[in-house]
Amino acid sequence: MARSDLKRLVPTASEELRRILDAARGPVQPPNRSEIFGPRRFEQHGRSLAQAQHAKTAPTRSTAFFPRLRDNVRTLREANHYIGTQLHTGYDVSPAAEWLLDNFHLIEAQLKEIHEGLPRRYFRDLPVLLDEPLAGLPRIYGVAWAFVAHTDGAFDEELLEHFLVAYQRVHELTLGELWALSTTLRVVLIENLRRLAERLATHKAARELANLCGDHLDDYTDATLDELLALLNRRGVGGVFLAQIAQRLQDPSAITDPSTRHLEWLRRVMPDPFEVRTQLPVEQAADNLSVSNAIGSLRLIGNADWPDIVARVSATMQALLGSPSFEAERDDTRDQTLHAIEALARRSHRSELAVARTLLELMHEAAVADRGSPERASSAARHWLRGAGRGVLLRRLGLSDRGAALRRVLRRRVALPAYLGSLAAGTAALVAWMLVRHGAVPPDASALPLWLTAMSAALMLFPASEAVVAMINRLIAEWARPHRLARLALAQGIPSEHRVLVVIPGMLTSPAMVSSLTHRLQLHYLANPERHAQFALLTDWADADTATQSFDSALLDAAVARIDALNTRHPVEAGRAPRFIVLHRTRQFCETERRFIGWERKRGKLEQLIDALAQPAAAPHTPPAFVDLGTASHVEPGAAYVVTLDGDTQLPPGRLRELVGVAAHPDNRPVVDTARRIVTSGYRILQPRVATPLPAPRDMTAYHWLFAGQCGIDPYSAASSEVYQDVFREGTFTGKGLLNVRAMHAVLSGRLPAGRVLSHDLLEGSLARCAAVTDINVIEDAPFHADVAASRVHRWMRGDWQLLPFIFNPKRYAIRAINRWKMLDNLRRSLVAPMSLGLMALVLATGVVNPWAALALIYVAFAAGPLIGSVAGFSPSRDAIAKRHFYRRAIADLLRALCGGLWQVAQLLQLALMSADAVLRALWRLTVSRRSLLEWTTAAAAQATASTRLPTLVRRHWAAPVAAAVLLAGLWAAGTPTPWLAAL
Repeated sequence: MARSDLKRLVPTASEELRRILDAARGPVQPPNRSEIFGPRRFEQHGRSLAQAQHAKTAPTRSTAFFPRLRDNVRTLREANHYIGTQLHTGYDVSPAAEWLLDNFHLIEAQLKEIHEGLPRRYFRDLPVLLDEPLAGLPRIYGVAWAFVAHTDGAFDEELLEHFLVAYQRVHELTLGELWALSTTLRVVLIENLRRLAERLATHKAARELANLCGDHLDDYTDATLDELLALLNRRGVGGVFLAQIAQRLQDPSAITDPSTRHLEWLRRVMPDPFEVRTQLPVEQAADNLSVSNAIGSLRLIGNADWPDIVARVSATMQALLGSPSFEAERDDTRDQTLHAIEALARRSHRSELAVARTLLELMHEAAVADRGSPERASSAARHWLRGAGRGVLLRRLGLSDRGAALRRVLRRRVALPAYLGSLAAGTAALVAWMLVRHGAVPPDASALPLWLTAMSAALMLFPASEAVVAMINRLIAEWARPHRLARLALAQGIPSEHRVLVVIPGMLTSPAMVSSLTHRLQLHYLANPERHAQFALLTDWADADTATQSFDSALLDAAVARIDALNTRHPVEAGRAPRFIVLHRTRQFCETERRFIGWERKRGKLEQLIDALAQPAAAPHTPPAFVDLGTASHVEPGAAYVVTLDGDTQLPPGRLRELVGVAAHPDNRPVVDTARRIVTSGYRILQPRVATPLPAPRDMTAYHWLFAGQCGIDPYSAASSEVYQDVFREGTFTGKGLLNVRAMHAVLSGRLPAGRVLSHDLLEGSLARCAAVTDINVIEDAPFHADVAASRVHRWMRGDWQLLPFIFNPKRYAIRAINRWKMLDNLRRSLVAPMSLGLMALVLATGVVNPWAALALIYVAFAAGPLIGSVAGFSPSRDAIAKRHFYRRAIADLLRALCGGLWQVAQLLQLALMSADAVLRALWRLTVSRRSLLEWTTAAAAQATASTRLPTLVRRHWAAPVAAAVLLAGLWAAGTPTPWLAAL
């Protein structure tokens, strides 16, 4: 009604003008502005405010934390649009309005910042105020409101610290409240900006309305003006309207009779025009300052170091920082500790400070008991909050630890049977559904013997299990929270007690290979220039029929020369071993290979190196198993870790420090049972996530596009899921990662049989506990050629089947059940292609199952994993994304998954032949010949022999078309062809 009244009184007013001045919206609220306080006065106000505020724990369904935030944004947009229109039409605007127009993009961005800063459910646990005017809102909102009011919206860390510390001398603020302060301050500033912007817009609109009335003032009676003034007073801008009318009446050209009734009306409604005229400029100047302060504060709040601010003002944080182990941790690890303390405080109905003090008491008692062993896990807070000491802490707090004990039992005793049981049940259900839904129908079914149905079911188990494993692993990945390991900050770099040796195992086969390896070593250092890190080439010569070759010395001399050049370019302090070294071994005769090779290949190099590093040494030296090359082979003593990387692996900047930070945390340090030679807690190996780089355009191939997945590194990605780590707390070692020297020596030195272990990574990870650190990545390219990939997969399969003695004798090597399953799962996966081919041959020959259904099952087996991931990729994780680009990439990923599955099905015969060859070759060598168990082709050698020329491909893959012809002939010779086969 008010808007229509305004239209009736001033017909020339625009719709936007009437909407802004609509009296039904109520008076414009004054800005949150009060007396400006200094540090001392803020301390006094903090204490008095804490005494005045009364709060309680929020009810389950408390009011929304964000008071009228969306309405604030809508009003700000309305005001911004109106003021912008006024500016573009030639009207002058105030400096405050210019600030608003120039920085409105920042205000728009705050809505996203506020909603992403902390989820709404987070605020449900915060204490809420009981007294008006902020009753029902979180207590921290009242604290932020007071701070903004007494700084006029100017953000000052020092004043904020004085205020919060003084407040907490009366009432302790929870960690949740302090972490919410950043978002809360933004909300309060947006509220204040809304009031200021609405004030600017309504004042401008009131002056515009006065000008419209002044243009036709003679047409307005006193009663009409009184009615109009009443509407504007209800909006709170009557004084602005009168001031503008008075200014117009001072201009004789504005009206025809300036000395008549209008002046009398103005004197009646504005008895003191001087006060009005002097007050408005003062308010305008104050608004200018408030708007500039608020906009500047939004920037400063976003750039502030809030972890540091919280650490300075939180009593709980100050108490915890008295612990050296907590102080050394990285912020994200500290956050995990703090969240656990918050949860225990809510559960025990104690203050967070009381819980923290109880925790510190336990840590101190453990430190006294373990004096001389500061590296024990009990020195870290996580041991008591999430680890084996949690039960003790719960009992100290008066809580029951039955829930924690039950969770430990479930993880240790129930998790693996439940996981394997779900895989078995899913596989059996899928096979049964295939037989019932797509099996032979009468009268054909009655003619088929039972053994034929059983054979088809046995063959279907393999492709069905592959699809079910992909599905269940994806469900677990979506359900389980990624397990993030604790880590130290190492802000000053890697300390000397955690010295690390970065090694690249390789073979000196050519001058080009020497150049490539040394160049890669230099890149590792340039990306991770740590003072207490040494970088080494760990090399052998290529296999040979004799112990030495004529070109051996030249290759080694070239490697030494390049290492010397690197040391000259990047020198170290006098008396220390050089930064770059080369550790080279001579050939030894291998009985199984009947050739001279480096002992046990890569596994032997690493074992001999770690054996040497585990021995105490006072000065740089050359390990005895390696050729003495002078200073070029001198290892710095005291290396605690070895980081092993392949020759084509890239170590991004900072990753070395991050890996050492994880390994150095007491919670992750391995504890070895020397009698059983097993790691009982902690981790000996850290396996980072391997990402695929963006390929150069000249190297891109269709095969790489199909199977390399999403290339590049997302700088905003967090930890990704790794099922074995998240559920069973053990990852899978793939040959690139960090090794703990002493633990590796204690567990694996001289333990594995010589000449028999080809795929040693999985076995070593099983024996000595490996952790998958998925939030730390290294970069390694995927094969660009199908033959290179096939060569690698063939070697992996042979190595997996050569682990059968370890699988069947787990007690001798103390292999845990989950690791036996990993080995068996690799064997199962290697049989998927041969069994799928056998299934297709069986159903084509007998019709026991619908061939199209069998073909669909095989396709799903190969494509299920990529397809599930690509379909899940259609759900954006963030709102502010380029939707068209996002969905274009998602469709490309889906297309890649579909095409990859089709390629695998088309290559089924080739894959089956390769798998069968690898399995049979490994079994023959393992049980009969005992030869060539260490047969190995380097990736570089496979890449060098790869070719796309037709003659080469025919010569290399002639067996596939021959096998296809033989298979087809065998199907025809078996008897009358089925309708399916006849259709071919």
